[in-house]
Amino acid sequence: MTDNQPTTGFGKWNRKLHIYVGLYMLLFVCVFSVSGLFINHPKWFGHQGQRSSREQSVRFPEAVSDLAKAKDLMEQLEISGEIILRDQQKPGHFAFVVVRPNQRIFVNIDIQKDIAEMKLVKAQPTATLEILHTFTGVRGIWRESNPKRDWIPTRIWSFNMDALSIGLIFLVVNSLYMAFQLKEKRRWILITFGLGVLACSFFIWGLACAT
Repeated sequence: MTDNQPTTGFGKWNRKLHIYVGLYMLLFVCVFSVSGLFINHPKWFGHQGQRSSREQSVRFPEAVSDLAKAKDLMEQLEISGEIILRDQQKPGHFAFVVVRPNQRIFVNIDIQKDIAEMKLVKAQPTATLEILHTFTGVRGIWRESNPKRDWIPTRIWSFNMDALSIGLIFLVVNSLYMAFQLKEKRRWILITFGLGVLACSFFIWGLACAT
């Protein structure tokens, strides 16, 4: 019997889990790998957002909360996305931002005239992948007073990112277990694993503690 053949029931199930978890995460990992290249080498993939603007008549809602007002206005404007609300509003105006991985829409409502002015910034495909790399729906740089995910696709994406993170941890532990079953190659496994630990440790602790 060779080293790469599991001899126990646990070994067989371990390998099956490794395969199926890896298949589920395959495209996600590819997306993050490609978008990581976009972020690390911005000059390779130059992209400029397409900007446009338009105005539309609306009926300003009588909802109590700002979030409810924004959702009502979005239905009238036929737009969707993650809502970013600001703490302060200009007198006579109600403004918010609608964020999607492929575009941002800056909405400004003139309450007296019932006119919505929208400024749209549409991202190119490379920029969309780059935005997906860090898209969470709640980020400190947006400075929302009560940040929360209020767009269903954002919640689904966030759930999958949690699953991806947990899945990658599982695959790492799973890979280590399977690797150390290969007794004839254990020396090279230890060397390779040790080099990876040293390189990662340098960036996590070395640079963090550097003065």
